[in-house]
Amino acid sequence: MSKARSGLFPTSTANAKMLRATAYKAVHTMIANYKGSKKPSMAIGAYDVKTGKIATAFAGEIPEKIHPELLKRAEMIGGVGTKGLSTKNKIGVCAEFHVVNDLLLSGSKISDIKLTHAIRPRTKEGRPYCINCKKMFSDLIK
Repeated sequence: MSKARSGLFPTSTANAKMLRATAYKAVHTMIANYKGSKKPSMAIGAYDVKTGKIATAFAGEIPEKIHPELLKRAEMIGGVGTKGLSTKNKIGVCAEFHVVNDLLLSGSKISDIKLTHAIRPRTKEGRPYCINCKKMFSDLIK
């Protein structure tokens, strides 16, 4: 996972578009620099429209430290570690969960976070969000 970057950005459509493009570039850079033999299943970026912070992550193990706001959202659909609404994905392993958690832990407000589209690292193609992420992050998907 990359570290969140910060700077102050006034909220505007132009700045949001620039942040989104920067987040996509950061995701593609993260994928290109991955050194493992088997690429993770999914990658994503997130950005804070107020501060300019950007985070990227691959899907992976459930984080050890989870922000309370994210725990509340997870509880609405079954809780961290359960399958929630999905038949295969556990809540907490998705790349979306990781980037939102990273930004929240770095001080972002949930209302200021936006997600990029999910990307499959092997093919670099966009992928739909899983049903758990659609439910938990419907207000962050733009």
